[in-house]
Amino acid sequence: ELGADGEGDVDVEKVENGLNLARESVLATDVCLALLSADHLPKQLYSEELLTTCLNTVKNQLTRIVYPFLEANNDLQDQISKALLTIIKNSDHYSKAQRSAISDIFQAIVSIFPRIDKLVGRPGFSMSESITIQSVFIAIGPFFVTEPTTEGRNAKNSVIASALGGATALRGLRLSALSLIQSLFANNEDQRQWIVEEILTSLIKVPDLKHKSGQFRLRDGKSIHTVSALLFQLVQTSPHLLRLECQNFAKQRKFEPPSKPSVTLSDIDKTEMTSYLKGLDSAHRVARTIVVFLTQRSGKTKTAKSSNEAEYRAILDNLISDLLTVLYLPEWPAASLILGVLTRLFVASLDDVKTNASVDNSATKATGLDHLGTIAARLRVAALNANAENTRTAVALCALDEAVKSMDLEKVSLLISAHEEISKYLAHKSSEDQSYLSAQDLAGASWGYELANALSNCETRLRQSEGPIDEQVQKPMLDLIAKLKVSMQDVWKAVPVDVFSIGSEGETARADKLSERLGSLSSLNAAFDPVLNVILGSLDAAAVFMRTKALRALGQILSSDASILQKPNVRQAIEEHLLDNSPAVRDAAVELIGKYVVQQPQVADIYYEKVADRILDTGLGVRKRVIKLLKIFYTSTGDVSRRVDISSRLVHRMLDEDDGVKDLAVKSLEELWFGSDIWSNQPLNEEEDRSKLLPTVTVVLGVIAQKDRQGNVGDFLHKIMTERSEKDREVLKDQFTRICDTLIDTLVDDKEGPGYSVLSCVRAVQIFVAAQPSIISSGKAITLLPYLKHASTVEEQMIADNLLRIFRACIPAMTKTAAKFGQELQSNLQVMIVKPSPTGGLQTMQEAIACFCVVVNKLTHEFGRVIGLLKSCLARLNDAAKKYQLEPTNATLNRQIQLLVCMVALIGEHCNLDKVREDRPDLISEINAVTKSSVNEHIYGNLVKLYSRLGDLSLRNRILQCLGFMFRAYPTLMTHPTSADMMDQIFASNDYDIKGKLLKILQDFLSFESAKHSAQEKAALADKGAAKGVDMEAFVGNTHGFAESGVSSAIVQRYLPQILDAALVDNQQIQNSAVDILGFTIKQGLAHPLQCLPVIVALETVDNQQLSGRASALHTILHSKHASLIHSRYLECAQVAFRYQEKIRGDEPVCGYRCTTICTAVLHRWYSLVKEKRQTRMDFIRTITKCFDVDSTKLSARQEDVDFVRFIIENLSALEYKTQEEVLGVIRSAINVLSVAGMQMMEVLSPSDLMRQLGGPVEEQAVSTLEVMPTTTRTFEPFSMARASVILAMILLLKSYLKSTYGLSEEKCIKWVPGKKSAIGDKPAIRKIDRPLQWEKLPLATREILTPEDIKTQQDTFVQLWEADPVIAEPEEDIPMADV
Repeated sequence: ELGADGEGDVDVEKVENGLNLARESVLATDVCLALLSADHLPKQLYSEELLTTCLNTVKNQLTRIVYPFLEANNDLQDQISKALLTIIKNSDHYSKAQRSAISDIFQAIVSIFPRIDKLVGRPGFSMSESITIQSVFIAIGPFFVTEPTTEGRNAKNSVIASALGGATALRGLRLSALSLIQSLFANNEDQRQWIVEEILTSLIKVPDLKHKSGQFRLRDGKSIHTVSALLFQLVQTSPHLLRLECQNFAKQRKFEPPSKPSVTLSDIDKTEMTSYLKGLDSAHRVARTIVVFLTQRSGKTKTAKSSNEAEYRAILDNLISDLLTVLYLPEWPAASLILGVLTRLFVASLDDVKTNASVDNSATKATGLDHLGTIAARLRVAALNANAENTRTAVALCALDEAVKSMDLEKVSLLISAHEEISKYLAHKSSEDQSYLSAQDLAGASWGYELANALSNCETRLRQSEGPIDEQVQKPMLDLIAKLKVSMQDVWKAVPVDVFSIGSEGETARADKLSERLGSLSSLNAAFDPVLNVILGSLDAAAVFMRTKALRALGQILSSDASILQKPNVRQAIEEHLLDNSPAVRDAAVELIGKYVVQQPQVADIYYEKVADRILDTGLGVRKRVIKLLKIFYTSTGDVSRRVDISSRLVHRMLDEDDGVKDLAVKSLEELWFGSDIWSNQPLNEEEDRSKLLPTVTVVLGVIAQKDRQGNVGDFLHKIMTERSEKDREVLKDQFTRICDTLIDTLVDDKEGPGYSVLSCVRAVQIFVAAQPSIISSGKAITLLPYLKHASTVEEQMIADNLLRIFRACIPAMTKTAAKFGQELQSNLQVMIVKPSPTGGLQTMQEAIACFCVVVNKLTHEFGRVIGLLKSCLARLNDAAKKYQLEPTNATLNRQIQLLVCMVALIGEHCNLDKVREDRPDLISEINAVTKSSVNEHIYGNLVKLYSRLGDLSLRNRILQCLGFMFRAYPTLMTHPTSADMMDQIFASNDYDIKGKLLKILQDFLSFESAKHSAQEKAALADKGAAKGVDMEAFVGNTHGFAESGVSSAIVQRYLPQILDAALVDNQQIQNSAVDILGFTIKQGLAHPLQCLPVIVALETVDNQQLSGRASALHTILHSKHASLIHSRYLECAQVAFRYQEKIRGDEPVCGYRCTTICTAVLHRWYSLVKEKRQTRMDFIRTITKCFDVDSTKLSARQEDVDFVRFIIENLSALEYKTQEEVLGVIRSAINVLSVAGMQMMEVLSPSDLMRQLGGPVEEQAVSTLEVMPTTTRTFEPFSMARASVILAMILLLKSYLKSTYGLSEEKCIKWVPGKKSAIGDKPAIRKIDRPLQWEKLPLATREILTPEDIKTQQDTFVQLWEADPVIAEPEEDIPMADV
């Protein structure tokens, strides 16, 4: 023992004596074993006691000195003595002497291992079981010791390595140990199983060893785990006894008498053939031991329940990885055999995947799917490589069975030559490395098995042939048998090896290729199709994780050979799972397609539509993956229509409810349009620039040609422009400019192209200009001016409108040098205004006047023309109004008034003449000629007077619209008492048209105010100097801006009740406008969240997915900003939702769930937000179930109460609960109501049944009850009481439905304690039944009680349901109550 004295100090003398004694003992052991391993010694010298003592000595020195010394770098000081630490750390004379003693001990042990190996491998020498066990533990020990490294600056490691003889010292010991364990394994077949299990058990005991890969380096530079190499060697050693047996057959054959010519196989041949047929059994047993041991200890469930299970799973993963690394290398034939056993196990476990009846092998299934894909991919690669090699060499190898069946002697000869070449290679390598000997054992046994099997088949065919055999058939058959027989006899024939020859790299490469070709003919490679089929079968598994893993496994196969996709069953499986119920499976399917589309672009056409449609998937991850895949589709195709469709789909994601998806779509499209190589270099000339940009411009035109995408493109361009830095914004601005220049040049040249038209080009320019106005210069604007002409067709009118928008946007950014352009444009606009086009209508007039005012304000400054136009319009308007009052049916006057009203309002909106009066004193007289007071208020007053004087509905609508123009420009007009009175009258009226018009005005006003506020904020941020300074206008008292800023809030708060009512009307136009205003209100925080929440919850219940989606998005905003405020008043929100459903359903009964492919609750969007936190979801359950309450003293209910409770119950039955605690909460609420009101109802309807249910004779109970009951008897109104019984019966059925659906027994429901966390409550709520809650047992739940017969029927039904309740859908106990 090396240690310390009682005080913990190192006893130097004791250490020195101990090491010297250990050295002497191990040297003595070396001498003994050297003598005993000599040849021709009498058996009496082999004393078991002596051998046991020698082996104990070796084991003690290894475990007490050598291993602790090697592991000193781990700093595990509780496992090694302080004495060894002192020796390692110090460098004095004493420590060096002790390190020398340890070195001597180590070297002696290294020399002892071969002696033990020789002793145990001696023929005819049998060792006792105890000696064998000792030897095994000695042999496997070195494999579980951490090897000291000499890398880095760790002084301890270098001292340890140098003391033991260098960095490779432990490797030498391991090689000797490997040889020893192989000998023990080969000669003790009955001990093999526990040896393998001991190795695997020892592996998990060593910390971190399983994670250290690369300890055993292969000849090609790759590495595998040391224990994997050890296990492979043991499997390869298993047929060693077969080799010895066949060598004995060869000796016997020398003395065998010659056989008759008619005999094809001698007795020795038949015996040898039988031995070969059984020769692989031992190797298969060892492989099965390894596989079964690891799979059984990896657990039975999908997730590991203990650290040991997780570690064994990691070991199994490492083993499979190592198997694939060395598969088909000639020196590792065990890889093919073990992988075959594993593959058969995995395939067998997945055969019953559709039933999903048992979870006993779910871990094996999951592991199988994790690895079968990589295994099949490796097999496929081997087959492809073999086919390529066969093509290159023009020599095709085929399986032996196939060659024998066709009696092709040439193919058999080629195959025999190939195996002989491998055998020769292994024999040559075994002279350099003894580890190749085991490869010879297994490779010979495998080849011998094939030959013996082929000979057996030939013999059978000869025996089964009836009558004389044709000589032309017999001779080839006999030649074939002779060839096979000679080859079988020569399997173990010694190959002469030149020890002085040096193997070339070419020889090794040839052997590797030949081994892979032979491997591709093996039974393992034939398993590819079964593996593929079982993976495809797993796609139909019930468990989501199984389907996901199966798709990933299929993807691994396709990555090795994408042509597998051409198989119809593979394509069908992928297409089906693009529509899988699970988002995770759909995501995996899209990922799979993405992998092989890159490899085979021609296949993209097949799947494009199906994949592209998934961009609207409900799964967030699926949408993101499809966006990434569409980006790949775009770059891999040159088809313009395909690129247009991709761009259109991406730009439409600007409307996605998730910001992450929206940002990804924007980024992807930005990279496709503005991040390609065409922008990298500056073009040499305009023609070159146009040709480079034309493909992108064509795609842009194609997207803009779709009317529903124009707004999205504008939003996209605006977003990327505003989110870039100042420097990047300039680059993007240049790109916009080049695109617009290309569009304008295309317009001028009038070159036909895909998607080209004058309208599409002008519209595209308008969208780019709206995002960045300064990209159009005055020169380009002049180029566009000729296209602005008097419109005679709808297309010309649309062109004019877009041109007017372009000019209106870009003019403020033009310099003073654009005055000429301004004059020309002003002249054109005056004509358009004075002589409006009949096809243009209000839209063109609106754009023309707006553009005219911008030109005057920014370029020409000829305000006199604006003043004159306004003065003329006002005069004509007043005149026309007077005439119209006299002739109210005059249609011409009606149209004239509508036109003049618009012109006046538009001039007032776009040209602030009050400000002009202040800035231009020379124009005061002209403006005063219109009015001496405020021009804006003068226009507003005229419009209001006309609205009140003219009763025509069309005129009122037009005047109201024009007032909206004025409100946008001058918000304070909206707070004018006259405006308030007018809007109050409109909201109070029943005219939906004018009410919708007013809501549209409010919506436009709020949107305009929001956009103006955003623009001001961006301008303030851009102007850093202004941000730091003081706003002197506000400082000196100019609060006009403050007055305008509060209008939005004041208007919303004043009219919010009317807006909320409008959101729930059955008119889509009014409803959309009201929801838009609600959205603005919520985003800007203009009203308390609880005011809007009931209406939002109600809108979430509609069938219209677009409207419910918008409401859900607003609800999500409230949830993220005001969660603490909105999670209350649950019952009020539910009542509003119910009343809204009643309103839109009409005479149909309201149902609380919808059934399409699956049943979903009407309130599921609301509950999906509520259930995120435990407290809120339980509060929801407690509050919403308060509607169950029935007053036990009155037992009365209205029909509205019945309908509402049914609505809530149907929702509660279909909600997607997160945990069982929610289900138990609903059941507990039901039990509480039934235990009071239900008992009371039962007492009134059937007291005898209630007494019998409570227990005891009915008569006695009745007497005792009569004694205590008061003399006065309560009476209940029959119809009201019947309706109350309907409510109680529905609660009873809900309770039974939830119990059966979620597998909850009555006992569990009663024992569950509300508010207290429990194991059963925390379990996920998983439905066991998919059918919805039906009312066939309670017909009067869905129709009103109208007659006495209905009352009687309902009373009988309630009594029957009450009596049946204890046994209704009572599930079997599937969870121990100890878990509750």
